[in-house]
Amino acid sequence: MLSLLEPTDPSWVQAAEADLDGLLRDHAHCELKAAQSALGLLGRFGGEAPEIIEPLVALAREEAQHFEQVHAELAQRGAELTSPASDPYVQGLRRAAREDHREAPVLLDRLLVCALIEARSCERFKLLSERLGSERLRDFYRGLMASEARHYGLFRGLAEARFGALARERLGVLAAREAAVAAHLPLGPTVHG
Repeated sequence: MLSLLEPTDPSWVQAAEADLDGLLRDHAHCELKAAQSALGLLGRFGGEAPEIIEPLVALAREEAQHFEQVHAELAQRGAELTSPASDPYVQGLRRAAREDHREAPVLLDRLLVCALIEARSCERFKLLSERLGSERLRDFYRGLMASEARHYGLFRGLAEARFGALARERLGVLAAREAAVAAHLPLGPTVHG
């Protein structure tokens, strides 16, 4: 369903749980970056693809609400938000999509890269929802997992609605590249790496 070809090593949860504050800090920044990404897509492509405006505005709002939820969890734990670290997973996936960028429309690749990022987040939140020691945090991540699955579907659906069969074909190419990037993700307190 999520187009992921390389599963996360389940022992990632233990590494993430060893530094829950670090995981939550990284997660908070991922939510902010997701909101910024949705708005960036609107700024760049909203004029040529007006059908993306309404769903991506709603998505940016939801991602901002998720940031608030994660930030509240951090505050409840007595932890503070720190400066964001770079995300080598997202950077690697974007670089991989550009390898043959002339073969696919830029908007298509941007939508599909966003879909794959949401899919990976969903997969990792599922692991957290099943394996974290805290029942409250398992429930927290279960709810966010469902949102990430919807976001994956939104980006994939927007790509397919605009680009049809090309979107499905391109998703296969990018999913294989995502698997290669994901195979090298470190086991640590980050959502992606």
